[in-house]
Amino acid sequence: MRKMRRYRDYLIEKLADAEIEETLSYLQVSLEEYQKDGYGDVLYLAYETAIKAQGGVQKFALKTHSTPQAVSDALLSKDEIQIAELLKKQVLARREKDKDIAQNEPLPKWKKVAISEVATVVTGKTPPTAVKSNYDGKVPFVSPADLGSTKYIQCAQKTLSIKGSKLSPVIPAGSTLFTCIGSTIGKTGIVSIELRTNQQINSAIPNDIDEEYLYYALSFISPKIKKLAAVQAIPIINKTGFENQIIRIPECRNIQKAIASLLKKWDTAIEKTEALIETKEKRFKWLLKTLISDQQDNPEWRKMRLVDACEVIVSPVDKKTVDGELSVKLCNYTDVYYNNAIDSKINFMAATAKPREIEKFSIITDDVIITKDSETPDDIGVPAYVKETIADLLCGYHLTILRPKKQTIGKYMCYALTSPRVKYDFYRFANGITRFGLTKESYQKIKIPLPLPPEQKRIAHILDTAKEEVEFLNHLTEQYRTQKRGLMQKLLTGEWRVKPNTKARM
Repeated sequence: MRKMRRYRDYLIEKLADAEIEETLSYLQVSLEEYQKDGYGDVLYLAYETAIKAQGGVQKFALKTHSTPQAVSDALLSKDEIQIAELLKKQVLARREKDKDIAQNEPLPKWKKVAISEVATVVTGKTPPTAVKSNYDGKVPFVSPADLGSTKYIQCAQKTLSIKGSKLSPVIPAGSTLFTCIGSTIGKTGIVSIELRTNQQINSAIPNDIDEEYLYYALSFISPKIKKLAAVQAIPIINKTGFENQIIRIPECRNIQKAIASLLKKWDTAIEKTEALIETKEKRFKWLLKTLISDQQDNPEWRKMRLVDACEVIVSPVDKKTVDGELSVKLCNYTDVYYNNAIDSKINFMAATAKPREIEKFSIITDDVIITKDSETPDDIGVPAYVKETIADLLCGYHLTILRPKKQTIGKYMCYALTSPRVKYDFYRFANGITRFGLTKESYQKIKIPLPLPPEQKRIAHILDTAKEEVEFLNHLTEQYRTQKRGLMQKLLTGEWRVKPNTKARM
């Protein structure tokens, strides 16, 4: 609930400055997601948020050509079916109003064009790498590794000297870069300064098209190109094949700009949120270091062996379905490795087990599950906290249950196991050559720093709060990405009309 409230506050802030057309576009995407996935609470959240952002029931009803009573009734009912039906009418009414307004205006024309008709495509080139003087200058030399993390590209991991830059085609600012070979095919970016690229990248230099619109149009067809190229041993689309790809564009340049401006609003929200995530993650690591790692020599803390702090239960239960055994759910290696917490949201594997296995290896609340075996020693001892007891859930092979004893708090222990010194001990005591694992003796040697239980609870609470902030922002970013994908589908195909004077406030 706390995450939903924070998400609502973020959306109110973003939608407060939005035109009603933008708000309805957001609501229509939410409606389509509801029709596909059936998540009524998400639709209600979107509707409630839009009403508040637009100034309340009265103003929202006026802007959407609805009655205040209908809006109020749907909002108070919290019935997603009622909300969905009203929302359909509101979106339709607004669209019909747009049609009426447009009757005295020429309808904007759209056309299908090949990329080569609106842009000049240039394939990059790598200067001879054996000549050291070609490199380490001030001219950015972009490779696929530099694409994907940000929209605007103005620097690169490698640079060229003035001499080297003369051996590679000039890519002017405003061009869209598109990776055309390899596993990263389809990654895009828009150039904000003059630079050079290697031969794995085709650059579309805009001629008869808005540069921002071209970027979004190429991003939109990226999944299709990636799918087409994947049928080959090495995914690739050559220059001619890329030039012949079809995109849809409105003939009016101002409409192109309006569409790009609207989509840019979501890009800005994503980039700002990702920057905040990076800041919050650094803060979490600092807190972990300050609260646990830096306290390991504190005389008021104990250095306790893992086997004394908790009961160590090494699971032998493997993936199997055997006639005559009881049906169970199995918590596997990946369930632990890719999740901070074990709860009912995870889709556990179905398996069978004997009654004595169920009795001994069932997972309960406050357990900590760690990875016992791995192909690399770095992945030994990765913990996940068990938030709830799930009926018939057993710990699987390659994992160990750490069940806290009286003076140990499971959530604190989970964080303590991720501190650098403890992780180093896991690394140090993992035996193996091609595959690594913890022996019974290893658990005797690994120690964790342990304050008194009240201090453990305090530390766990602080770190939980910091972790929740990161998780919330990740959730928010994914929501923005989903909304942007929905808008691109509507806007870049002409299904939704955008007027030339549409504003996209940032």
